[in-house]
Amino acid sequence: MADTPEEEMRILDPQTIAEELRKHGPPRQITMHGTTAWLVSRYEEARECLGHPGMSPAAAYAASQGQTTPVSGLFEDTLAGTNPPQHTRLRRLLSKAFTARRVESLRPRVQEITDTLLDAIAADGRADLVTALAVPLPMQVICELLGVPIADRVEFHQWADLMLTPPLDPDTAARSQDASAKLWTYMEDLAEARRQDPKDDLISDLMSAHEEDRLSHREVVATARLMLIAGYELTGSFISNAVLSLLTRPDQMELLRKDPEQLSGRGLDELLRHAGPGILVARFANEDVEIGSVLIRAGDQVLLDMNAAHSDPAYFTDGERLDLTRESAAHLQFGHGIHYCIGAPLARVEGQIALESLIRRFPDLRLSVPASEVSHSKNPFIRSLAALPVEFEAR
Repeated sequence: MADTPEEEMRILDPQTIAEELRKHGPPRQITMHGTTAWLVSRYEEARECLGHPGMSPAAAYAASQGQTTPVSGLFEDTLAGTNPPQHTRLRRLLSKAFTARRVESLRPRVQEITDTLLDAIAADGRADLVTALAVPLPMQVICELLGVPIADRVEFHQWADLMLTPPLDPDTAARSQDASAKLWTYMEDLAEARRQDPKDDLISDLMSAHEEDRLSHREVVATARLMLIAGYELTGSFISNAVLSLLTRPDQMELLRKDPEQLSGRGLDELLRHAGPGILVARFANEDVEIGSVLIRAGDQVLLDMNAAHSDPAYFTDGERLDLTRESAAHLQFGHGIHYCIGAPLARVEGQIALESLIRRFPDLRLSVPASEVSHSKNPFIRSLAALPVEFEAR
């Protein structure tokens, strides 16, 4: 058991962080954007951190210290940002909304929305798949589930972008907090409307639980706000990432053209491993924890390098390569342990239907710009695309 000597600490900025990421070594201390953290990059150690009771989501740790940051405030009083016993109570109440049976019942509606979106671009022969499919599909699904008017989706998307932007300077932090407050007020008003006039939607269910004293008012609003953002932002990022990965690997795309149903099993998991939205996941040590023979002290921040973990040669042979026949079900894109993503079944259904439908509908789908010119998000914590221009034979 050893601490990392001060002289071994790497100082990273946005330009040099790539040099440290994707390395498969023991936990080591880095400084990024002025913040010191332990970087964990091996699969087994990342998995251990995700499930370790001594490791806490950033929001839960901040709350335990009586603090709130622009980022932790987004997750406070939600499943993603709490520990037991609050987390246990929230998960028990919310798990009914995302059971495998209920999600499967949504499959026809997800297919209907997908077909409508693809109909809208079929005659053009070209599209930006981020705005044409990847974002609007999961957004419409989660809006319908929650009972949020889809007509307001443009505002939601703008607010979410600002809220998920790392607050690296005072101006960015202020805009993030302003967007967070606006979405909070919107959800608060909608929750009150559902209290007065319940509908067959998730916000009405949350308000019913509030009336029965099973959820606080703050938990209702915080949960609805986070579910709206997480319900489309991460799934939308995955869909566009997956399409780009396939379009730049013709051999793997050809496998799916011959048998799109591979996406119902190994193929989808492999794409999640290889092209999922998670890049860095933050945790804080509630107590002294030993990870990979390194002692991480209580209060220390830990960054889990998901890219490196998912290409760890000790766990994934030739892990940098996309191989749709690989067994990748143990990937960590949905987390591990008690904080495993409750929306994972829905995300899988949306991803499978979007990719299968796109490949079947446009078998000649191709990038309309060189892959090097596809614009990526600058958020260091999430892998996403700003745009994905494609072309195909007009139909």
